Amino acid sequence: MGNRFNKIVSSCLITILLLIANANGTAALGRDIPPKLVNEASIEKVLKAMTLDEKAYLVIGSGYPGPNGVAGATYAIPRLGIPSIILSDGPAGVRIGGVFAGAAPRYATAFPIPSLLSATWDVDQITKVAKAMGEESREYGVDVLLAPGVNIQRDPLGGRNFEYYSEDPFLAGIMATVFIKGVQSTGVGTSLKHFAANNQETNRTTINAVISERTLREIYLPAFEMAVKQAKPWTVMSAYNAVNGTFATQNPHLFTNILRDNWGFDGLVMSDWWAVKNPFAALAAGNDLIMPGVYRGPLPMPELIKAVYNKASAPTPGLIKSAVQNGTLSERDLDSRVRNILKVIVKTPTFIGEYKNVDYKHKTYLTKQTAAKSARIDREVAAEGMVLLKNENHTLPFKGVATIGVAGQNAVVNPSHNKLGIIIGGGGSSQVNVAPRDVVSLVQGLKNANYTVVNSKNGNELVEGLGIDDADYLAQNTDIGLVSIGRASTEGEDRPDMNMKPEEVQLIKNLSNAYHAEGKKLAVVLNIGAPIEVASWRDYADAILLAWQPGQEGGNPIADILSGKVNPSGKLPVTFPVKYSDVPSYGNFPGDLANNIVRYAEGIYVGYRYYDTKDIKPAYAFGHGLSYTKFTYSNLKLSSTKFDLGGNKPLTVSVDISNKGNVTGKEVVQLYIHDERSTLERPYKELKGFRKVSLKSGETKTVTFTLDKRALSVYDETSKTWAAEAGIFKVLIGSSSRDIRQKSQFRAVGDDKY
Repeated sequence: MGNRFNKIVSSCLITILLLIANANGTAALGRDIPPKLVNEASIEKVLKAMTLDEKAYLVIGSGYPGPNGVAGATYAIPRLGIPSIILSDGPAGVRIGGVFAGAAPRYATAFPIPSLLSATWDVDQITKVAKAMGEESREYGVDVLLAPGVNIQRDPLGGRNFEYYSEDPFLAGIMATVFIKGVQSTGVGTSLKHFAANNQETNRTTINAVISERTLREIYLPAFEMAVKQAKPWTVMSAYNAVNGTFATQNPHLFTNILRDNWGFDGLVMSDWWAVKNPFAALAAGNDLIMPGVYRGPLPMPELIKAVYNKASAPTPGLIKSAVQNGTLSERDLDSRVRNILKVIVKTPTFIGEYKNVDYKHKTYLTKQTAAKSARIDREVAAEGMVLLKNENHTLPFKGVATIGVAGQNAVVNPSHNKLGIIIGGGGSSQVNVAPRDVVSLVQGLKNANYTVVNSKNGNELVEGLGIDDADYLAQNTDIGLVSIGRASTEGEDRPDMNMKPEEVQLIKNLSNAYHAEGKKLAVVLNIGAPIEVASWRDYADAILLAWQPGQEGGNPIADILSGKVNPSGKLPVTFPVKYSDVPSYGNFPGDLANNIVRYAEGIYVGYRYYDTKDIKPAYAFGHGLSYTKFTYSNLKLSSTKFDLGGNKPLTVSVDISNKGNVTGKEVVQLYIHDERSTLERPYKELKGFRKVSLKSGETKTVTFTLDKRALSVYDETSKTWAAEAGIFKVLIGSSSRDIRQKSQFRAVGDDKY
């Protein structure tokens, strides 16, 4: 009887407790068990459950450096199922670990610099590199790779030019779009940067770039626009500089009017590291994530970071919370920023659980399979992007060559002389930690190709300025001479000039005279990240190979080109001027530093647009690049002689390309448009299409392009629209902007603004 009574009492108590719980409603239960972030559909419930403190923490990075030496990370909020996601630099490879970051060295693959990638003019090559970077990111637990950079190479002295693709927005846009698709196909996100007009390093954190709206829309934004619309990057990174008086990190015209409203971007906008000057203005304007948070490095803060950090307002979660409480920042704006961050978090490998069982803290090397695959890709792509600038009398490829006389400080890696040797990439956020054993010097690359290398008569492997006796010795005892000229590149500073050093010019002259006296030839390899002056010395060289900064395989792809194992097919993505005073931004770079203003006075006339319109002959034209074979162009056809601007039917252009030489080769076919009559001023020609085609000896292929209304349009500042006008347009097909092989024309009829 007692047991039965106890059961009845217990049952009644449970019923009473349930009634009390129901009476209090689910709110009480919700306080005990908050909603968890499980997918995009759960974001609104999680957002409502977040405290103001949690929101404030989420919009600021968790500090620099991030876990395991990455660039940064976001805060985790475990009670709501929100993990920390990992962000790593990566324009030329995954940058993770290292002494400065206070972490054990973590070695990744140093791929070719973006300028070389763009010089391939080959979307398949970019895709290979992008996927390899994505795979390496996954091996180190990275969620978002901070790349690509699509700022325009406005001036050859720009310190970060090596990290950007081109002087041309169409070429840069295609490269960025393909790169983003490649990385994101591996499940890792990207960050398209630096939005916008971050085209110099001098005073980069404070400079005000004064640019007309038309110039902005036609030159400095189209690459971003194409990538956003076609590739949908997970994130976009805002720039350090101001644009027309408002800092990019707090610029609603860039974020709201253009990026989100015009282009439809629905991802996350994060700031460049320490770029935010006013955190409340940045959040209100649409900058979702303020990076990187506090500096927590093991070493004293480097001057490069200190210069930026001390000028920033160092936002803290407490400041953000107070700003909402006192009305300086609306919670609605804060919620929008948090929402955009959560939309990216739910896509990441960390959130999905793909990194759960890997110990990244102690991981130092890539797997052997990944490292070998990436090295092979680096070598293949580097060779594809090297540009043969000059090749008199078939100097290259080497024929009957067994011994090579090598000179120049960039030819070898020789620690005993405290020299870097070959320059594989640029510094700053593009620098990749590479195992020294994986770097192939120029000399080693030549030896790997079975050539005997001689540096001087005393056997010293590093002689920078050979004397006349040494030059004569090399000329008499080797089959050909080879000079390596190198230039380092880095984030944080612009180059002082594009000049050759007097001793470099003298070295080339001495060797040229010595080899020519023996009836032999001299080649020069340019191990550089941006144009240098060539006019004063190129006549002394029989061949010039632009090797760029080719990644860790370095000497191997150079040797592949020199030996003829690979037929060069790279084309210049930037003009090489004869002299710096010819440059369109000359006198307006890096600007009026006393007043911290740089005026883009050249407007839309950037790069070849300027040289070709003003008929200023460059040293080497945009799109230039030689081959070991010969290509001919013929049979240019248009699908119609009329283009209806009122319709949506594109114009089709086709042309036949033939390989008339004796070896297989690749040609980059370039399509330019010339507007015969425009109510708005236009450059003489503009790149609107390109294709890289491989042809066997004697083979002919038809290359096809399509032209739409945007290809014919200009940005009309009066109507604030893209406008395609009626008139005569010429189609110019060529091997470079100055080497036009086929021409035709069509009439655009009607009028269209969109």
